[in-house]
Amino acid sequence: MKKILTFIAALLISIGVSAQENQVKRIPGKGYDPNQQQYSQFERSVWFSAEVLGGVSCHLRGHNMGLAEVDFTVGYRFSQYLKVGVGIGPRYYIDQGPLRRSDIKWGMPLFATVRGNLIPGLYRTVVPYWGIEAGASVRDGAFFRPTLGLRIGEPRNAFTIGISYMGQDIATYNSRLEKTCKYTSFACLRLGYEF
Repeated sequence: MKKILTFIAALLISIGVSAQENQVKRIPGKGYDPNQQQYSQFERSVWFSAEVLGGVSCHLRGHNMGLAEVDFTVGYRFSQYLKVGVGIGPRYYIDQGPLRRSDIKWGMPLFATVRGNLIPGLYRTVVPYWGIEAGASVRDGAFFRPTLGLRIGEPRNAFTIGISYMGQDIATYNSRLEKTCKYTSFACLRLGYEF
């Protein structure tokens, strides 16, 4: 009888100890904050982008000019397939010659952008993306810039490389030396980082 009572007592004590073990609060590791949330895991949130763009005009006859631009964009990410935002960045015209009526080689484009992935990027490190920008540049006119490219990295932390076509109204002179706007096409390469 003593053996049975000893066995039941040991069993009750072990059940009580294991029940208390489940209630013991563990001390978190260094740097752990249970209230902190990783923004990079959110499907919807703010996104940022910084890009360097270089291009050249596409006149088959006559003078061509180049441009270099640095763009900064901020916007809202609805999903990996749709992000909207606004951007600004200084532009420098290279060898503008007779194409622009301004002696000042600097411009300041302000634009709206829409972009997104073409395929899901959750388990891929390289994802094709599309983008469309429309806006206007100081000292010139309106521009339109569609882009196709690749995002390389994580869903919310990636380098970008893309090819853009840009159609820009350039302020210039016509054959009678009157001020006018001329639609000019540019082929552009862009490198950037977005998060």
